[in-house]
Amino acid sequence: MKIILIAAVSKNGFIGKKNQLMWHLPNDLKRFKNLTIGETILMGRKTFESIGKCLSKRKNIILTKKKINFIKKTNNIKIISSIKHIDHLLDKKIFVIGGEKIYDSTIEKADVIELTLVHKNFYGDTRFPKIDTKKWKKIYEFVYEKDKNHPYNYSFIRFEKIKK
Repeated sequence: MKIILIAAVSKNGFIGKKNQLMWHLPNDLKRFKNLTIGETILMGRKTFESIGKCLSKRKNIILTKKKINFIKKTNNIKIISSIKHIDHLLDKKIFVIGGEKIYDSTIEKADVIELTLVHKNFYGDTRFPKIDTKKWKKIYEFVYEKDKNHPYNYSFIRFEKIKK
């Protein structure tokens, strides 16, 4: 199984505030959709609640120990109570989409990080884990300038775990 962390992160490491994104970048949303459509996504309860629904055309896995009341019964959702349960999934790839605790608990198992780096400092209450350059190699970085639809400069970056 391949574990891929996917996130949009501010220059100073924040990913959200009060369970919301702090920016709107349409190209980041398109990239997220293109990478995750048809795949399995793993998220924590708070991330699921901030989205408010299952993401269509994906298998949704929610990691929580609490009961979630407003989930409609569908075939594309599974609830697990421990990160250990992902080892038993038969999926070839799992995209971890947040939040902070889920990223923290999966980064050591991850193979790839798909990062959108927003080139601005934001101040929130949730962070993405620090990327240790001794463990991760930058494969590419595409830099984009702000425009009428994107109020901040940003980069799409792929990191792969360095094999020992």
